[in-house]
Amino acid sequence: MLKFIVGILKKVIIGMILLFGYNTFLSSLNLMIPINVITIMIASLFDVPGIIGLAIFLLLNY
Repeated sequence: MLKFIVGILKKVIIGMILLFGYNTFLSSLNLMIPINVITIMIASLFDVPGIIGLAIFLLLNY
């Protein structure tokens, strides 16, 4: 059970780091994904494809 919780926390932290890195590099183009619970969950579940999907969703609604 502890291994499962540590694995989930690790994925959440990696998702947050990915979102922060995306926002850091593309803030000059004003293409920032807000960091909230929903985007962190998507980034945690799907990793890099989730970030790409969020970026495409951002571009389609811009």
